[in-house]
Amino acid sequence: MKKLLLLILLLGFDILPGLTQTRKKDKAKPTGPVQLLIRCDDVGMCHSVNMATEQLIKTGLPISASVMFACPWYQEAVEILKQHPDVAVGIHLTLGSEWKNYRWGPISGAKEVPTLVDKNGLFWPTPGDLLKNNPSVAEIEQEFRAQIERALNSGMG
Repeated sequence: MKKLLLLILLLGFDILPGLTQTRKKDKAKPTGPVQLLIRCDDVGMCHSVNMATEQLIKTGLPISASVMFACPWYQEAVEILKQHPDVAVGIHLTLGSEWKNYRWGPISGAKEVPTLVDKNGLFWPTPGDLLKNNPSVAEIEQEFRAQIERALNSGMG
């Protein structure tokens, strides 16, 4: 049961929006013009993602951005997004670091959340790796709170 709840927690952020979109498709077609909002995901992960987000903002298209505050380039992302208060910004909570040669770890520190990290103190590369390590729900809560706190302290709120 604990693993099922954890799996839902880890995957729910990506699955639930898709389910909502599917349900909306079943409704009657809109009578007015179709509205488009582009969601920029993984903002703050690296410089190139931040630059791509900034370029997209400058097009004038409506966008929203989810910032990964556990990643090394989040400060640059915050700097860019503060210049564009019309962009809707959210927090991309993360417990994973899937890139082979570019990884990150918890804000809480590896010693504080040992079930969430590999031998190098970095987040596990896949949800399966994380689940194999029997992650502590208390450690997940601690790390998510740290990411939320960093976001709030960044001045984005």
